[in-house]
Amino acid sequence: MKAAVTPARSRLGQWPALLRLYSSKVLPRPMQPKGHGEKIWVFVHRKSEQIIYSLKAAMCAQDLEQLPFNGKKTKPAKLRKDYWALMAVIKFPPEHSSVGRCVFQKLRELKHLHEVSWPDELRYKVPSQFSTQDKKRIAEAEAKGKTLRPFRSKYQRGCAINAQKQNAIADMSVVLAGKGKGNTMVHKDANDPENRLIPVSVDWMFDYLKRHAPSWSDNVEHGLLAPPVPEPRLSLEELPTDESRTQEPPTGENRADQVPTEQSKAEQQQQVLAA
Repeated sequence: MKAAVTPARSRLGQWPALLRLYSSKVLPRPMQPKGHGEKIWVFVHRKSEQIIYSLKAAMCAQDLEQLPFNGKKTKPAKLRKDYWALMAVIKFPPEHSSVGRCVFQKLRELKHLHEVSWPDELRYKVPSQFSTQDKKRIAEAEAKGKTLRPFRSKYQRGCAINAQKQNAIADMSVVLAGKGKGNTMVHKDANDPENRLIPVSVDWMFDYLKRHAPSWSDNVEHGLLAPPVPEPRLSLEELPTDESRTQEPPTGENRADQVPTEQSKAEQQQQVLAA
């Protein structure tokens, strides 16, 4: 029995799909604005202490892709800007945007490493999380000469993995010190070892946040973020009163009471015919 032969016309119709599949078309990269990478904005979640790095001053929904899924209700489904606050801004000198983008990449890689490679100590509860039943079980174990460490639940473990604020500050001190393979914070052609690192300034939301890192290199200068400018409030004289609300609207040509009626139209036609 001979196999059925596919007609040539049906095979010709497959060529466009094959060409699209095997052709390598390089799309042009979009032009970045001037100074893209000279500033890195670090946002922190007010409740869960999750961290998001951004090269823009305003957050967008796409930034939530940096957050991993560590269990049910541990990753926000949508962006709520009232839950996020600006923790720090890292500023690089002008014309050093490539260094800022390299630091941005290093910080994101270290953050991902903390989220997927965490120590075994994270599985256990801290004393502030002990419930009444846990304290009772610990007392019974100590009476028998044993030690008991209660385990965290799946949700508690996911929340502990999400809390990356202290790790992020420690990572910033390490990366800005020029440590790590491929870190462009170091001048390769600098002869003076003291001037090998590029000067950087970090503005914090609160001054105590920088103390989460054990040490900072000499090229890092610390400062505070400018407080937000409050919206101007209206005085009592500028507020609308009941009298202004009850005033009649100004007269004009487009008022409803000045729209010509059918009787006025007939009178105008008679005047035109008489003229």
